[in-house]
Amino acid sequence: MNIAVIGSKGLAKELGKRGTSSDITLYNTSFQGKYLTFVEPELYPEKVQTLFQSLNMSQYVILYITPDLPKNVLGECIIAIDMLKRGGIIVLDGIQEEEIRPILNETFLRDFPIIESSPGKILDSIASFGPPKTEGKLKVIVDHFFLVKSVGTVVLGTVMGGEVKRHDKLKIFPNKKDILIKSIQIHDKDCEKASLFDRVGFCIKGVEVDELKRGCVISNEMDCLKEVDVKINKNRFFKEGDPKGVMCLVGLQYVRGILEGDKIIFENEIAYDKEPIIILTPDKFMRIFGVAEGL
Repeated sequence: MNIAVIGSKGLAKELGKRGTSSDITLYNTSFQGKYLTFVEPELYPEKVQTLFQSLNMSQYVILYITPDLPKNVLGECIIAIDMLKRGGIIVLDGIQEEEIRPILNETFLRDFPIIESSPGKILDSIASFGPPKTEGKLKVIVDHFFLVKSVGTVVLGTVMGGEVKRHDKLKIFPNKKDILIKSIQIHDKDCEKASLFDRVGFCIKGVEVDELKRGCVISNEMDCLKEVDVKINKNRFFKEGDPKGVMCLVGLQYVRGILEGDKIIFENEIAYDKEPIIILTPDKFMRIFGVAEGL
């Protein structure tokens, strides 16, 4: 299970051992028989997309709040959780609950448990969460990839639907290339299969590293589109005029787009499974424009 840790920095390293690190850093541990991966957006708030990518990688979220957390960063984190309706907890360190409750009252976070910054209590709370309900096709979302000498192309990601077995013949989207799953690792252990919400490493054949991007999807079928008809739920705090050129997050795919009425036209073809499309304006003061749902 993946848990995003957003807001103030420094908590994730207290909860797990540092693993893969780029603009997003992963911290791994096991607790009460469960494998947990804590996902921290390393370059947030500089890169707002990493906030949403961390949330989209995860089944739950920890919002960590300390006295030095800038109010605009806290606000963005609350808006992001509220938009994606991601369940979780709030961890306070040097902040009183009565200071934070009033700003949560009209958001999805209003019923989040609030606990103190104690690794043991945090892990106990996270361990009590069951896996969220999910339906849908086989889907593995890729977040990192690299070439290993004498092994080949390796991708890291999370199984978001279905089950993958060693030697399965699948496709990677939006490339639409046929691939073979040569081997599977889960938390550095060789496995014959991977199931829902497993954090995996696949050695694959059929695609080169330079053909991959974060957000590629491994599946047996997937829609690939360059434009989508949508209904946009605008961030109520976005006060400027509606933008035309935007950046969009579809799963973990980060792509330029143009808003034309009730349609988003993407610069490049995307793999699309009817997930929410986050619309960002990174160069503006208010960087979150809204969330779109496909029609």
